[in-house]
Amino acid sequence: MQDISRHPIFQALQKIIHDAADVIMEIYQGADLGIEQKLDDSPVTAADLAAHKVILAGLQALTPDIPVLSEEGVVAFEERSQWPMLWIVDPLDGTKEFIKRNGEFSINIALVENGAPILGVVYLPTTTEGYFGVTKTWQDLPVGAFKWQGEEYERINVREPREPIIAMTSRSHGPALPASLKNKLKQTYEQVRELPKGSSIKGCRIAEGIADLHLRRGPTSEWDTAAQQAIIEAAGGMLVTPNGKPFRYNQRETLLNGHFFVSGAELAPYVMAWYLENTDEE
Repeated sequence: MQDISRHPIFQALQKIIHDAADVIMEIYQGADLGIEQKLDDSPVTAADLAAHKVILAGLQALTPDIPVLSEEGVVAFEERSQWPMLWIVDPLDGTKEFIKRNGEFSINIALVENGAPILGVVYLPTTTEGYFGVTKTWQDLPVGAFKWQGEEYERINVREPREPIIAMTSRSHGPALPASLKNKLKQTYEQVRELPKGSSIKGCRIAEGIADLHLRRGPTSEWDTAAQQAIIEAAGGMLVTPNGKPFRYNQRETLLNGHFFVSGAELAPYVMAWYLENTDEE
């Protein structure tokens, strides 16, 4: 893999996401998070809105011909359905974790072409860890996934399953790993452990080979998954529906996702078989 850190597109995206992280952390370290409630009763903070402005301005300057769909700037389907390529952005993924001040939140930026995420960037402001994945060559960017922290860069890949199997679970949404799925995994792997985290951190930990599996039941939105899907796929893993199909983006009026799981190829059959046996979970 060529030195991605010197590629001008990566450098521009890195600056955008670092600048967004700076405004988020300034608010995070202050006394007033500026919490309000959206119409859907989900929380939004001053950091969500400030990061949105930074990212929107940065992407519009970098690629003025590519429109942006952001959690804080939703566009009607009639308009966005005409976009063959677009950026999908979550300026602050894990707002509930941000409000709890547990540090488990991220910034997500994805480039989507004809429904498929071809580039993803995820950054964790509190740990300064960044993840970058390319699934299809664009602007001479090489296909592959890597992680950066400071001036250190490393190629990342999903790992082959090993004991203990590490299952990432959500910090604030939904139940832990179902006992029936844990038992199915234990038919082959004696030890299965759960590790709760917030936001896109779960998928990134699988992409870098620290964990093996994440099961998500219940709704998410397209900006929650697009960037991590690109990174996971570029690292050799999958983010798919219960029947093994990858998400496609900006194809429907709704921006809500259904159930999904993240894993490498070896564990996917266990999860898909479990879904077939537990249709009430779909």
